[in-house]
Amino acid sequence: MWPWEHVLFAYVFYSIYVHLRWQKGPLDGPTVALAVGSVIPDLIDKPLAWQFGVFDSGYALAHSAFVAVPLAAAIYLFADRRGHGSVGAAYGVGHLFHIAGDVLPVSLAQGAFDPTPALWPIAGSPRPADRMTISFFDGVYTLLSEYVSVLATLELTPVIALQIGSLIFGLVLWTHDGFPGPRLLIRWVRIGGRTAVHR
Repeated sequence: MWPWEHVLFAYVFYSIYVHLRWQKGPLDGPTVALAVGSVIPDLIDKPLAWQFGVFDSGYALAHSAFVAVPLAAAIYLFADRRGHGSVGAAYGVGHLFHIAGDVLPVSLAQGAFDPTPALWPIAGSPRPADRMTISFFDGVYTLLSEYVSVLATLELTPVIALQIGSLIFGLVLWTHDGFPGPRLLIRWVRIGGRTAVHR
């Protein structure tokens, strides 16, 4: 999945839960935390694997269930003690659904459940070719080229259906919820600008 697909994939489940639990849409703070959690595994593992060669694959430390689950729990407890439990919980949902969003396409493509992307360091890389990428940008370009090639065939595979479905359904839900998230970022920018002017 691409970053925006990871965000919207996690948002679908989070928004549905919030609506069922509180009969209202997600708030700005938790939505931003959800978005951060849903992209952080790739922001950590992909550069470390592709650019710096620390890992053999872009599915490593931050994608590992052995790291993500205790990390999500720790972040929730830390945030909850400061009165921001919903923000900490949303981060955890985003992070864990990122991992689910990587396991699902691999499993759908193989026709059988394959948790390999979430089992570092026990399991090997599901994409051994990642190790040969010479830079982060080359890695992104390679994956984007593959993605465009698959789309160009106009064949609706289960993986493509998952990606497009997450994109469309996520955008519909986010629109219905009133676009939570960007408002908070805009407020931060405005407050930061005012602070800089007053210094």
